[in-house]
Amino acid sequence: MLKNRNNAKSDGMRYIKKKEYRKVLVVTFILMIIFTFCYSYKMLDQEIPDEVSVFEGEDVMIKSSVPITYDVDEESLPVSANMKEDRVRKYSVRTKLFGIVPVKNVEINVIPKEMVYPCGFQIGIYLHTEGVMIIDTGEVTDRYGNTSNPSKNIVLPNDYVISLNGISVSSKSQLIFLINKYGKDDIILGLRRNDQELKVKIKPVCTGDHQYKAGIWVRDDSQGIGTLTYITRDGKFAGLGHGISDVDTGKLLSSKDGILYQADIWGIKKGEKGNPGGLLGSITYEPYNEFGTITGNTNYGIFGIANERLMSNCEEEPVEISLRQEIESGPAVVRCMMDGHMQDFEIEIERVDYTNKTKDKGMVIRITDENLLSYTNGIVQGMSGSPILQNGKLVGAVTHVFVDDPTRGYGIFIETMINED
Repeated sequence: MLKNRNNAKSDGMRYIKKKEYRKVLVVTFILMIIFTFCYSYKMLDQEIPDEVSVFEGEDVMIKSSVPITYDVDEESLPVSANMKEDRVRKYSVRTKLFGIVPVKNVEINVIPKEMVYPCGFQIGIYLHTEGVMIIDTGEVTDRYGNTSNPSKNIVLPNDYVISLNGISVSSKSQLIFLINKYGKDDIILGLRRNDQELKVKIKPVCTGDHQYKAGIWVRDDSQGIGTLTYITRDGKFAGLGHGISDVDTGKLLSSKDGILYQADIWGIKKGEKGNPGGLLGSITYEPYNEFGTITGNTNYGIFGIANERLMSNCEEEPVEISLRQEIESGPAVVRCMMDGHMQDFEIEIERVDYTNKTKDKGMVIRITDENLLSYTNGIVQGMSGSPILQNGKLVGAVTHVFVDDPTRGYGIFIETMINED
């Protein structure tokens, strides 16, 4: 009897353990399903872009590896949008997985379907900054040999000096003149810091007879060489594919306007691993050499209005622009002027980021044309803005080179530049 009771007790314990083991398996299985769903949902959320462009009058197309549908918000426009009739540029749609599970809202940018002139020739850029940019502060030695840093912790790198004692400041030489004129007493600097304006008080240091210094390193205006990407039929131009930033701070230069010039390229420093190389040239800053007016310096290029001289350089036929969902990995061409001649060079689009998370790096490209490689060894500084064409349409522009491989680099989608214009 005792043995039977022990056996029954042992069987009961095994039954309880099996039951608990099954519960653990069931819970583990459920947790795995939940984790897989959450992970897949997160990956899908990352795969679906935050915004998509569509030509006016055409339907939205959102690329995804799984079936998704999209519904229009009640207060927004229909999916087929016409700018001329509706007078808007943006609206949003709600995406759903299998038409059931909500994923995210996607902003739709309505772009006019137009023809543009792809360029590819080098340009000289002169950018007028809004005020005088502060690079850093430093120590100053006074007339008695004492050192101090009068502006430390008062001004910051990338601040812009816009006034001194209420007088507008537009150049480095003017700022130096005003500091010497009013430096005997405290001076009030008007600054623009990010999007805010503020005033600070500084006591300049006397370094000699009627000579004063505030202990700030500044820079005004910026010059350089790049490549023009396109010109519209109504004379608007865009170039570079990225903004012009300060070489010391890396911050985008705040500009009010500028002038576009023709550039004279007289040499090429070939790119190497660890050294991107560059186009070597000069700019003649004379009215007869002007190409137009720069109206904007943004993260996605420079923009402005072409003059008649620049418009007369549009010898190529206008082409359509491609939206990013139309671009495919594979063969394409980059257009640029080499050895005084405009040429199309073969490239490979290796990857297309349809989400456009990093807007100035939407494509990874590789130079495959032996002629261009013989000129430059790949992508060099000064080629930024060179138009990229695929299937006869303008799809983007060259923006960056891979430092460890000059044959490869990034490109920006042309729709990103069009949206910024």
